[in-house]
Amino acid sequence: MLRLQNLIKAIAHKELDPINKARVLMLVYFLIAHFFLGLLLMAAYVYTQQIPQLVRASLICLFSAVLFFILYRFNSWRIISHLVLMLITLMGVWANLLFFVQGINAATLQYIWLASALGFYMHGHRWGWLYAVVNMVPVLLDAAFTGNNYFVLGSAPQTISRPIYLFILIFDFTVIAFLHHYFFKAFKHNIAALTNTKNQLNVINEQLNETVEEIKHLSNVRMSFLSTMSHELRTPLNGVIGLTNVLLLQDPRKDQEETLSVLKFSAENLLALVTDVLDFNKLELDMVSLERTPFNLSSLVANIYACTKLKATEKHLDFQVDVAGRLKELTLIGDPTRLTQVLLNLLNNAIKFTEKGSVKLVCSIAEITNNELRIKFVVEDTGIGIEESRQQEVFEEFVQASSSTNRNYGGTGLGLAIVRRVLALHQSDIQVESAIGKGAKFIFNISYAYEMAAALTSNNLKGEEDRANLSAMKILVAEDNMVNAMVIKKTLNSFGIDPDIAENGSVALAMHLEKNYDLILMDLYMPELDGYQTTEKIRNLSHALKAAIPIVALTATVNSQVADEVLAVGMNGYLSKPFHPNDLFEELRKYVV
Repeated sequence: MLRLQNLIKAIAHKELDPINKARVLMLVYFLIAHFFLGLLLMAAYVYTQQIPQLVRASLICLFSAVLFFILYRFNSWRIISHLVLMLITLMGVWANLLFFVQGINAATLQYIWLASALGFYMHGHRWGWLYAVVNMVPVLLDAAFTGNNYFVLGSAPQTISRPIYLFILIFDFTVIAFLHHYFFKAFKHNIAALTNTKNQLNVINEQLNETVEEIKHLSNVRMSFLSTMSHELRTPLNGVIGLTNVLLLQDPRKDQEETLSVLKFSAENLLALVTDVLDFNKLELDMVSLERTPFNLSSLVANIYACTKLKATEKHLDFQVDVAGRLKELTLIGDPTRLTQVLLNLLNNAIKFTEKGSVKLVCSIAEITNNELRIKFVVEDTGIGIEESRQQEVFEEFVQASSSTNRNYGGTGLGLAIVRRVLALHQSDIQVESAIGKGAKFIFNISYAYEMAAALTSNNLKGEEDRANLSAMKILVAEDNMVNAMVIKKTLNSFGIDPDIAENGSVALAMHLEKNYDLILMDLYMPELDGYQTTEKIRNLSHALKAAIPIVALTATVNSQVADEVLAVGMNGYLSKPFHPNDLFEELRKYVV
């Protein structure tokens, strides 16, 4: 008995679906029951010497054993159940109709019910209907074409022992009842399990929703923290870089100039690290969108070259930029800030990892149509190179080309990760060609809308005439940080401008009402009245000229909303701290009368 139970478990264990497992067990129990039924009937028919019934009982016993063995070895329960249904139909229903009973008796009806129920339970509604129809045909034929007075429940023409007949009826009724009981028990258990699983999934979904909300909250807190830290770090850096720029403009001695250059280089490196961390987080949280503003690629590359040339010169590198002549005549429509970020990251990396040789930036036209221009950018160096197995890893955050790279060259490992994410915003990617000790080549394409460049005569007005015009400007600086105020004042002094300083928004508003100014440089975060509130009060003044004064925001806060917020409140422009003197100079030139 224990061995039989193990066989049954082994057969059912192969099915994972609970309904199919129930079907397999029903089939196993059915075969076992009919094997022992066949043995009992064989003994009874030998005793009563009923040879045809003995043959049928022997076949039932044989087929049950063979099918059970096949089921155990091959687990083909669907095929075996079809064979069982065919045997019930042929040996139980049609054999009774044509040979054993030559009509319909109670046992025949039981076989019809059994085949119909088993067909539905084992194979679903389509096969169930097929077996039901095939087994109901004898009833219809007997009713239509025989004179048996509609279902004479006798055992003619062959006489069957009453005890045997009663035993068969009880057995068949038991099997039918068991099939219903077992299948619906399994079905109910499966529904209960599904309901329980559904309830568990609902609980898990609620927990996941709570977790998602917590993650969003943590992301917002992290972003707020990074923005605050960025502001707090950029504020002192503004003082360091700003005062260094002021000192460099005062014709220092050669040794002083060298010291100041190193100081400025270190401060700008620190600023770059802060900017990288903040930019990476914004890109990671999908908080960055591309602008569509006109710019000239040649001018942009010239500015990038000017920013990076000093580092290349200090290392005695041959630093070249090559912009296709056709590009100099075109105005591109896109995001110059993000392109600058990509090129600066690549060029700074190229210069940092190249000890001797050259660094080169090439911008060429890859494809041009009537509406769009695809530009190919190549940054090439003769530096330390990247081994082939790590050429994709270097674009992951906080990963560098080797374990010694960070020790020898420093950096956060965010530069190339930012490059790839920014290029993804442009629907582009970057390729690397490199080998250890043989330099590296970074290649990417970006598509831009374009138009013919207009003659920008204002770009040719730099020099003493501009400075003379600027020196006549009357500027009010609203700044609560005294170091920042000193940096701005000294920078403006270098342009020949002597500004007034207001330590908060309330003082700035009072001074503006008292005196006439051409421009206000407005810090955004100050005590009493911040920059936003002060601007709103100025724009609401009844005096038309004073209400319309140009206001440029100066702030160490850097996030994607600041530019929109300052414009929405009525300011005219925006400069982030620390700023380069040239950036401030260009901003002031816009408002020269």
